[in-house]
Amino acid sequence: MYSDGERRENFMRIIKVTSQDAKGMKAMKRSARQKKHFALNNAKASLAIEGMQLTPKEEELLLLRADGKMKNSEFLSRALEIAKNV
Repeated sequence: MYSDGERRENFMRIIKVTSQDAKGMKAMKRSARQKKHFALNNAKASLAIEGMQLTPKEEELLLLRADGKMKNSEFLSRALEIAKNV
């Protein structure tokens, strides 16, 4: 099983990829949204292989950002808060 530090590090890695990939999204096309959800599912599968899972709170945050419903600055501040409380 992974320590809290390793879990935090993996979550921060997902945050970095999501924020870099999702910058500047305002009106996403359906296919782009589907690609974001597909990428998120792949990340979740990778975590599962390593014996880890996203919490519902983490997953909700990532989905909000992937759907363009949250600004990058808000996403990063909320993600850092979640990572600090792991």
